[in-house]
Formats: sequence, C-alpha cells, structure tokens
Amino acid sequence: SSSFFRQPKARDCRVPCAAMNPLRLLIAAASIGSVLANQCPPPGFDTQGSIEGGFDLEWYTSRKWYIQQQMVLSYLPEDYLYCVTAKYTLLNKPTLLGYDIKVENHAENAEGKPLGPITTICSKILNRTAGKAEVAPCFVPQFLAGKYWVIAFDKHAEWALVSGGPPTEQGTDGCRTGTGENNSGLWIFTRQQARNQTLIDEVRGVAREKGFDVSVLRDIDHTKCEAQTPSVLV
Repeated sequence: SSSFFRQPKARDCRVPCAAMNPLRLLIAAASIGSVLANQCPPPGFDTQGSIEGGFDLEWYTSRKWYIQQQMVLSYLPEDYLYCVTAKYTLLNKPTLLGYDIKVENHAENAEGKPLGPITTICSKILNRTAGKAEVAPCFVPQFLAGKYWVIAFDKHAEWALVSGGPPTEQGTDGCRTGTGENNSGLWIFTRQQARNQTLIDEVRGVAREKGFDVSVLRDIDHTKCEAQTPSVLV
C-alpha cells in the first residue's frame, strides 16, 4: 500500500513544541530580559512627582540649592566644579516669551573665576506637580528650550535629584542623558552647602535605582566658597 510510504505529518509547533522545549523558553526570556535591562530610558521611567505626587514647586524655589555632584557637559566644563549653586524665583507673571521662573546659576574654577557669560536663564513650567519644566536663556523661544526634570526629592532631608529629562543613552553602568546643550545633565542638589557624604550616597542610590549611570557624576568643591555665594547653568 502506498500509505506505507506516507511521510509523517510535521507537528504543529506553534505552541506545543515551545512548551516541550524549556531551554528555548529560557533563552528567549533571557534575551528579552537583556533587552529590557539595556533599554534607555528604563521601562516605566518617570519623575517621583509624576508617579507618587507630592512635588511642591514653592518649596523647591524657596531657597538656594548647592550642587554636590554633577555631570560634565558642553556648557558645564570639568574645570568649573567649584561653588556651584542654583537659585530659582517664581515670577509674578510670565515673561514675554512665556517663562515662569528666573534661574540664577553660579560656578567657579579653581582660581575663583565665575563661569559665564550667561548666568541667569529662564524656565517654563510644563507640569507643576510632576516636577517637569524646560529651561533656556531668557531670550530664546520656548520651542528651543531643553528638558528639566526633578527626578526625585526629599523635603525633610532637603535634597533633589535633577536631570535634563529622561536618560535616553546607554552609559557604562546604566542610562545617561546626552552631553549637549539641551536635554542633558544630572545633578545632586542639597540645601546645605557643607558636604554630607552619607546624604550624597543616598541620593546616588536613588539615581542608580532609577536606572542612571552615576559614574558620570563629579564632585563639587564648596570648601573655599563664601557661605552665601551669588546665585552652572542647570
């Protein structure tokens, strides 16, 4: 009979074969996990204010911030890592270009020379409760402004983790922002000028949990600064 020579039918491997091949499933799962682990920004990335609520813009802008660590950028060179501060003032009404906040920045080199020429810039609030804004020189139209996100904060311990938006690039140990003019940067802010390494390490841990590559952060030296310096472009 010709049926004796009939070829066996191929199994339908859409589901049963996969189920019978656990090794293949493990490899596929590991591959997906690797892709997600290397995804920038990490899945579900957002600010603390957006996820949990509780961001208070009045608190954030009430006093000067002292930057304890920051990422080196094209406009924040490595030789200006001294006496870095940022002061934010909510404006009574928006500027002609629609900005809501005046930002006074200060940074010095080892010889005490201030970074310039532009030290006062402006910010537009995008989402007040999420801690999301845009920043640019005050004469620049908003559509050319760069992202400014308060990633995490602690009102009691008085610190903030700030980034130029979500980290979209793969770094050596996590995700990082770009290093150009816009949508770039990572900063650790504290209200106290004196360095508190325990607090800094805590904020670095928060940044790492958020998926940031904290190896980009450089220390800021406040030891030779005046107790109240005038208010780096942040």
